[in-house]
Amino acid sequence: MVKDTEYYDILEIKPDATPTEIKKAYRKKAMQTHPDKHPNDPDAQKKFQAVGEAYQVLSDPDLRSRYDEFGKEDAVPQQGFEDAAEFFTTIFGGDGFQDWIGEFELLKNLSKGAEIIGDEEESTQEQSDATDVIQHDGKSAKSKNSDKLTKEQRDKLVEMENERRAQKKKQVEELSIKLDDKISQYLTAKKNEHLDEFNAKLNQEIEDLKLESFGLELLHLIAKIYKTKANNFIMSQKTHGFSKLFTGVRDKTKTAKSAWGILSSAMDAQSAMKELEKLDMDTMDDYERAEVEKFITGKVLGTAWVMSKFEAQGKLRDVCDKILTDKNVPTKQRLEKAKALLYFAEKFGSAVRSPDEAEDARVFEELIFDAQGKKKRPDSKNKVKA
Repeated sequence: MVKDTEYYDILEIKPDATPTEIKKAYRKKAMQTHPDKHPNDPDAQKKFQAVGEAYQVLSDPDLRSRYDEFGKEDAVPQQGFEDAAEFFTTIFGGDGFQDWIGEFELLKNLSKGAEIIGDEEESTQEQSDATDVIQHDGKSAKSKNSDKLTKEQRDKLVEMENERRAQKKKQVEELSIKLDDKISQYLTAKKNEHLDEFNAKLNQEIEDLKLESFGLELLHLIAKIYKTKANNFIMSQKTHGFSKLFTGVRDKTKTAKSAWGILSSAMDAQSAMKELEKLDMDTMDDYERAEVEKFITGKVLGTAWVMSKFEAQGKLRDVCDKILTDKNVPTKQRLEKAKALLYFAEKFGSAVRSPDEAEDARVFEELIFDAQGKKKRPDSKNKVKA
C-alpha cells in the first residue's frame, strides 16, 4: 500500500506502474493538459504543472519510494520542482539518448553567441544614446563601426568556438567508449549464445527511447548513420580502400545539405519573427494569440530540431570513424564491430510507435509540422534522412 495516490491519479495509472508506463502516461496527460490546447481555460497552467510535478516525482526512483512511503511532503526534489514548460520542453531525445548522442551543445552555443553580440550592442547603444545630444556638423556622433564586431566580441566568439570544439571532442571520446562497450556486450552475448538476454535489454531501451519527443526520429537517425558508416567500412575492405573516394564525397555532400537546411530553417524562423513584430497582439483574443504563439514556437522549434539533428549526425559519424578506423585494433575485429553496428542499425531502424504511443509523443512534432504547413507522416514511414 502507498500512503498517497494523488500523483498516480493525476497520471491515471496504478501505484505498481512500470517506469515505461509512467512515461507513457505522462506524455499523454501532458499533451492533453498543455496550455496551448486550452487557451480559454484559466486553470490550464495549473493542471499542466500538476502533471509535470507528478512525473518528476514518479520518474525518480528515490523520490517515488519516499512518496509511496511518506506522501507528497517528503517527496520534493532537492532543487525544487522544475517549471512544467521547461521540464516538458527537454526535447530532442531527453536524457534517454545521453549514451548514444550525448548532450546537444549547438543551441547552447547559439544562445551564448547571441548574448555576446547582444551585450556589446546594448553597451554601444547606451553610449550612442548618451552622445546623441552632442551634435557635430548637424550629425549624430554615433560610431560608424557600431554595426561591426569589436575585438572583444571576436575574442569571446573565438574562445567560445574553441570550447565548443573541445567539448565535442570530449563527447566523441566518451560516446566512443560507451558504444564500444555496447558492441563488446553484443559480440560476447553472440559468442556465448546469450543473445536473447541482450535483445530483451536492448528492446526495452528502444521502447523507452521511442517515447521521447523526436525519439523515433533520433532512433532512425542513429540507424541511418550506423548503417552507412558500417557498410562504407566493409566495402572499403573489399575494395582495398578505393570506395572511400566515393563515400567520402557523398558524406561531405550530405553534410553540406544539412548545413543548408539549418540556414534555410533559421531564415524561415527569422522571417516569421519579423512578421510577428508587425502584429498587434493586444487586439487579439486569447485564442488568436495562442494560435500565433503556437505557430511561432513551431518555427523556432523547427530550427532547433534541424540544428540538433545536424549536430547529432556529426557526432555519430565521428564516433563511428573513431571505432572503425582505429589502427591499433586488427582489421578483423573492426569488421566484427562494423557488423555489430549493422545489428544496432537494424534494431533502431525497425522501431515504430503504436497509434496510442504516437499520439502521446508527438506534441512538439505537431507544433513544427503545423508551422511548416506539413502533415505528420505515419510513424512506420517517418524515417529521418541522414
